[in-house]
Amino acid sequence: MTTLEIISRLCGITTGLSEIVRKQQETIERSKVEEAVKEELRQMVDGAERELDVMEYHLRRIVDTDDVEAFGKE
Repeated sequence: MTTLEIISRLCGITTGLSEIVRKQQETIERSKVEEAVKEELRQMVDGAERELDVMEYHLRRIVDTDDVEAFGKE
């Protein structure tokens, strides 16, 4: 597996996990959980998503995952 493929898959997985966490957060928001807990979870999710965005940005700068021709050339 090339670096490009690994980075692309990791980005896809983290995006998928982020979507799951966001749906869980929406469910928690609608439930009878204390507001302080909801706020703490919101902050944790937002922080993790910001960190994922930064990591994906840096990973994609290493290898341009839109460069399909690069697949398999390493």
